[in-house]
Amino acid sequence: MRKMTHWILTLFMMFSLTQVLSANEEEVLKDHFLDKLQEVKVVVQNAKISKEKKFEDVIKILTPTFDFELMAKLSLGRKNWNALSKSDQSRFVSIYTDRMKKSYSAKLDSYNDQIIKITSVVKKKNRMFIKTYMQSGDKGLDVVYKFYKPKKPKIAKDTWLIYDVEIVGISILKADKAQFKDFLQTKSLKELMVALQEQK
Repeated sequence: MRKMTHWILTLFMMFSLTQVLSANEEEVLKDHFLDKLQEVKVVVQNAKISKEKKFEDVIKILTPTFDFELMAKLSLGRKNWNALSKSDQSRFVSIYTDRMKKSYSAKLDSYNDQIIKITSVVKKKNRMFIKTYMQSGDKGLDVVYKFYKPKKPKIAKDTWLIYDVEIVGISILKADKAQFKDFLQTKSLKELMVALQEQK
């Protein structure tokens, strides 16, 4: 009976420890995310530097947080990704990353007066969803940042990485995937890369 009691207590302690570690991991990511946002805010509100310099500094802050390679791969779909040669895969990732950065740059001015509040942090195995409310003036948006934890740490990257962003229920990743799929109905992967490269 003692052995059974001891075994149950051990299991309970292990379960409790796992729960604490999980909660701590959520808090660590939340604090890290808030620190990143604060760094971006400081750069954007710096009136002494040019817009080009602001963009450069903001991208430097955010790049370790995003897994652009995974985003590029998922947006293209497994079949199309595997159809590319290794060199074309690298080229597509580069083009996709530049496209994402340009998109962020175009919205840089609007971040100056935004207030971002974290409404919740939800953890599901190796996924973490940070739900936020982004307010600018009297307007607001619900934005969800979707993170995953790679099995192996990636060089110059954070422990948890963003693989998708959902704005008012619309996934950037799914929107890109649908757009690319539609394009590839009538055109080739090479033509898709050219078209993405030419986007401004």
